[in-house]
Amino acid sequence: MNFNEAVPKYRVLSRIGTGAGSILYKARCRQTGEIHTVKCVKVRSSKDSRFLDEVKNEHACGSTLDHPSVRKSYELHFIRRLFRVKAAVLFMEYVDGTALSELIAKEHPIRLLTLMEYVAHGLHAMHEGGFVHADVKPENILVLEDGKVKLIDFGQSTPMDTAKSRVQGTIDYIAPEQVDCLPLNGRTDVFGFGATMHHVLTGKPIDTRLNENLTLRAGKPQSIKYQDQTRPSLDQYPKTLQRFIADCCQRESKKRPRDMMEVATRCRVIRTMLAERNPVDSSEGG
Repeated sequence: MNFNEAVPKYRVLSRIGTGAGSILYKARCRQTGEIHTVKCVKVRSSKDSRFLDEVKNEHACGSTLDHPSVRKSYELHFIRRLFRVKAAVLFMEYVDGTALSELIAKEHPIRLLTLMEYVAHGLHAMHEGGFVHADVKPENILVLEDGKVKLIDFGQSTPMDTAKSRVQGTIDYIAPEQVDCLPLNGRTDVFGFGATMHHVLTGKPIDTRLNENLTLRAGKPQSIKYQDQTRPSLDQYPKTLQRFIADCCQRESKKRPRDMMEVATRCRVIRTMLAERNPVDSSEGG
């Protein structure tokens, strides 16, 4: 699919990256001058229909919600030939940020708690709007120059309390109910939130049902597979922070914090406590 043929009213400025069956571009509207992120999804065979489902999910979520920490979606176009959909083009808000995954080695706990409080408020808005993100991870959190964040990639999002027909999620952040194809709710994102904090602070993933199974099949203990002596382990952080992450990552969803407002409050309280104990480091909180 030629971009200029598919989207003649836009001019490509750069190629941003690739996703599940898609290519993302930074593009300028020739008429208005506005810059958007444009996601192009090709449909080559019936197997690619899942990519169409994901882009539909992304648009359904991003076009419904209006929150500064959630990327907006504007339009979704389908390109048809002989009455068959051959491609989909999604026009989204352009976000100039750095993925949290690229900042893992640099984030101080106070600074991270500040960022994750913004994430919690964005996820709360999604949940209030009736959606579960279902793929919370560092790659899907963009950190902006002003110190705020933007949640992206809603391809796996689903209406609240929906059970998916197949396992979907990222291996190191997936909640047990996703693995069991049970109904998903806000506490599913609480698990991904906690797993994200664990990975950013320690450089290692938390144990999930999927990465544990892969490790066992490989015949290696989990602790050896993910051994990393260059980063502190979780038990080297303050007890309040350890307990917070452990609560978020409880295997039984009912034992996790009840919603994202509780999560945001705990982020703020712990950040304040850490700043009071270490006033020299409080500037790291942004």
